[in-house]
Amino acid sequence: MDLSLRPTLNAGDKLTDDYCVIHDGRSVGRIRLAGERSRQGVAAWEWRINPPLPIPPWCSGTAASLEAAKDEFRAAWERFYASLTPERIRRWHLIEDMGTSNEWWLE
Repeated sequence: MDLSLRPTLNAGDKLTDDYCVIHDGRSVGRIRLAGERSRQGVAAWEWRINPPLPIPPWCSGTAASLEAAKDEFRAAWERFYASLTPERIRRWHLIEDMGTSNEWWLE
């Protein structure tokens, strides 16, 4: 299953050590260095699966390194994605697509 990381943007600026996780061109989660969770100089990388669906509690966590966070995210994503029915995936995509194509109502 292909997953890629893209730097998280805030007002057009790339955030340091903060990534969106992309699957099939859609953002499905986030991995970031959570400085507020680091203790005694040990980094804490926070990861979270976050498509617009009900998300089980096991779809988030922390890890000691970026590589460990990516591995934990991938394992959780594969488990979560395998639990989705084709209808639930279709509805998820529909919700996201409607949100991005109907921005006219925000004007």
